[in-house]
Amino acid sequence: MSSEIIKSNFQMYTNNFYTEGFNSAKATIQELVDPLDLKTFNTPPKKGSWCAGEVLSHLIKTGDQYVSVLESKLLKDTDGLAKGSGPYTHPIHLKWFIKVVSPEFNPKIPTFPVFEPISIKELDKQELLKGFNSIQDRFINVIKTAETENLDLGKVKVGNPVFPILKMSISSCLAINEAHQRRHFEQIKRAIAAQRAN
Repeated sequence: MSSEIIKSNFQMYTNNFYTEGFNSAKATIQELVDPLDLKTFNTPPKKGSWCAGEVLSHLIKTGDQYVSVLESKLLKDTDGLAKGSGPYTHPIHLKWFIKVVSPEFNPKIPTFPVFEPISIKELDKQELLKGFNSIQDRFINVIKTAETENLDLGKVKVGNPVFPILKMSISSCLAINEAHQRRHFEQIKRAIAAQRAN
């Protein structure tokens, strides 16, 4: 899914948009990471930067934190939750945050400690690929559940995984993760290019 398509549909957040985004992520990460030798995969291009494996680990940690919150809300009794369907809209502060975690936003963003990648010594490419794909499937399963139950993901709210007191819609959570993953795919590309240039 190209950046141009994402931009042109920036306000068109639908179940299909999210499903396609998470499915596309599986293909993208496979294309980026699977051909890498272990040295390229787990060697940072420079001091203070993440290698491809660390980026992948970060995405798994972030995705797991978010999707676990969504699962705890939707994969149980959904009686009483708002009914409806997309397209979904987001309040201005979350629109801003989605933009910040998108690849089009250049400045670096600090990472919460809970989302820091595992040690380079623990990086296992195949295990990380498997874990990443599992996260995507869990996101997709959440969306399928919402469709089956006719739930309005723009109105059903959950607590932020880092600051549970902050409430946000499930649609916002999905949008943040979809954009955040694309941002880090670009980081992986840069890490690979820099490592190969060394």
